[in-house]
Amino acid sequence: MKTLIEVHRDGKFFVAVDLSTNVADQGLSEKEALANLKRGLEEHYRLLVELTPEGHMLKFLDIEVENNVRNSPAFIA
Repeated sequence: MKTLIEVHRDGKFFVAVDLSTNVADQGLSEKEALANLKRGLEEHYRLLVELTPEGHMLKFLDIEVENNVRNSPAFIA
């Protein structure tokens, strides 16, 4: 699963925010912030699945936004 995140520096920390869920985490490096966010998002989705009411269905929906992001001046590979 790919997700769109925003990363910025806040004082001595790097902050990574998932723009779809607004889940955020931080670290002393960008790499650490991204690793922490990844763990947080995995837990977030695990809980969503666990809390899905009986009789409700979960499905995947593929959408394409990568080209729009890659063409944005804010995109850094």
